[in-house]
Amino acid sequence: SRAMLPNLSKHKLDVVCDYLNISLEGHHRAVNDAEATAEMFVKFLGMYKKKGINDCNLLNSFKPDAESLYKGKSFHVIILVKNKTGLKNLYKLVSNSHIDHFYKTPRMLKSEIEDMREGLIIGSACEAGELYRAIAEGRSREELIEIAEFYDYLEVQPLGNNAFMLENGSVSSKEELENLNKQIIELGDLLGKKTVATGDVHFMDPEGALYRAILMAGKKFKDCDSQPPLYFRTTEEMLEEFIYLPYDKAYEIVVENTNYIADLIEDNFPPVPPEKYPPVIEGAAEEIEKMTYERAYSIYGDPLPEIVKARIEKELNSIINNGFSVMYLIAQKLVHKCNSDGFLVGSRGSVGSSFVAFLSGITEVNSLKAHYVCPNCKHSEFDVPEEFTSGWDMPDKNCPECGVKMKKDGHDIPFETFLGFKGEKEPDIDLNFPGNYQARAHKYIEELFGEGHVFRAGTIGTIAEKTAYGYVKNYFEERGKILNNAETDRLVIKCSGVKNTTGQHPGGVIIVPKANDIYEFTPIQHPANDKESGIITTHFDYHKLHETLLKLDILGHDDPAVLKMLEDLTGVKATEVPMDDKDTMSIFLSPDILGVKTEDTGATTGTLGISEFGTSFARGLLDDTKPTHFADLARISGLSHGTNVWLGNAKDLISQGIPFDETICTRD
Repeated sequence: SRAMLPNLSKHKLDVVCDYLNISLEGHHRAVNDAEATAEMFVKFLGMYKKKGINDCNLLNSFKPDAESLYKGKSFHVIILVKNKTGLKNLYKLVSNSHIDHFYKTPRMLKSEIEDMREGLIIGSACEAGELYRAIAEGRSREELIEIAEFYDYLEVQPLGNNAFMLENGSVSSKEELENLNKQIIELGDLLGKKTVATGDVHFMDPEGALYRAILMAGKKFKDCDSQPPLYFRTTEEMLEEFIYLPYDKAYEIVVENTNYIADLIEDNFPPVPPEKYPPVIEGAAEEIEKMTYERAYSIYGDPLPEIVKARIEKELNSIINNGFSVMYLIAQKLVHKCNSDGFLVGSRGSVGSSFVAFLSGITEVNSLKAHYVCPNCKHSEFDVPEEFTSGWDMPDKNCPECGVKMKKDGHDIPFETFLGFKGEKEPDIDLNFPGNYQARAHKYIEELFGEGHVFRAGTIGTIAEKTAYGYVKNYFEERGKILNNAETDRLVIKCSGVKNTTGQHPGGVIIVPKANDIYEFTPIQHPANDKESGIITTHFDYHKLHETLLKLDILGHDDPAVLKMLEDLTGVKATEVPMDDKDTMSIFLSPDILGVKTEDTGATTGTLGISEFGTSFARGLLDDTKPTHFADLARISGLSHGTNVWLGNAKDLISQGIPFDETICTRD
């Protein structure tokens, strides 16, 4: 009845029969009620058939149109979590309210609360609750009992919470407000349910009303100045609020019953499990180890040079023993899949510090010290002049064993940059996919772990200090009041950091192990509750989940797309471009090679179109440092990022004669 006739405020037998034109003479006589119910059932079957449902097994799958379903009344409810089962059920209810039943605000179906109430404690809530509203409307005792039966405990609150009812004429006196609370208490006694005195707390201290008023005014609420006293009262204050009751009854609802409800709740089940729940891929450690050694042998020969062997053993020991193999394997599979589809992937950040990541194909950055290696006979030389911190900058050399031109590689980056001094730091593997491939990469992750186990990383946006300042300033200006600077600053601090919006990380993906489901960790929703997005994110901010669930960064980026286009245009593979080409290096010193004269344009470099090197700041940095090698460019990237790394710091040192290569700078 509720699903098919959502426009009805009540769904009692006589109300529904009247709506459907079904005869109900002799109501409450079993034979008449049964006959009317049977006729109603037949009518509902016809209505379901029109909706395309012809099988009784599909009845529960029917979801009515949200707009028609939610045009009726809605009420507040209090849901307390008793144990882990209840926590999971709450997360399901919150998820359904955002994804299936969102209409202007997220809403829960009473029927779903009933279906999932195991482990939950349901309270009747405040003046906006179903029971309080029904009593205020003067509904019959029979109806009130039917409503109250649904709740595990009933609630009454201080009169100040509902004083607005005096102002709007809903009640005519303070005694009427007292009587409404007394009726709830009597109903609880009649049904053997605990009645609990609660505060409907929205802020800790009485002055919090001002902070809430400012925030509501910022959101254009018209009634922002009518703030009820929803602060956290002490036991003595709560007893004082119910002085119109016999002391024993006041003590019961304020002290005894609140403790009774609290004692129903079990200990030791935090909102997010503190343990790690990494995804599992059988044989991941063995697969990473195998592909690492196979690639190492193909480059450096068998047996491996000691420097190569030692680095591999050190890294694999850290990666495997700390359970990071799956993360490496996922990244490897993603990169391999993208490459197989004809696209480039850029690994960014400190993953370039991992030699195993290089050997397994996750990154193209070789983190060993600068060295030569022969592509033909595998002869290698690591004993090179210390001046070369990047192998790409070394002079060409033919192999002394077979005469073939040797490959130059290595950037001398310690593994500790990635996983910490003890090798146990959580890996953060950031992969830059072409923008038009990002969705395919996300889909591939879903194929690896299964639908319902991969979600976009959700974010929670908060009110920034500047926004809060605007709220505070406007609030007092609109009321013709002048605030001193100290009080303004205090109020800005109190209003900053409040939840404002929900969103999504640009490429973050949260992976839930196949043995678990998402509701063990967080509810889910659409970002900003936008159903049209087709994206489902975690309801909790991903930062609160990162110690429990694996987050992968699958980012969309222009650079791999541009490189792919250039490959198609030129027929030259990006991976085959010589990294020590002198003409290319010259553009960081002069535009001459591009056919552009400095005297004609004023341009002192040819880097206007080069990412990270085209701004006036970066070009000025190039003028000061005059790079001639790739290692210089990496060093400049370190100096050009971060506040006061270059200006007022390294720039002054270099201008005083400190050699450029002695400045402390790093850029992964």
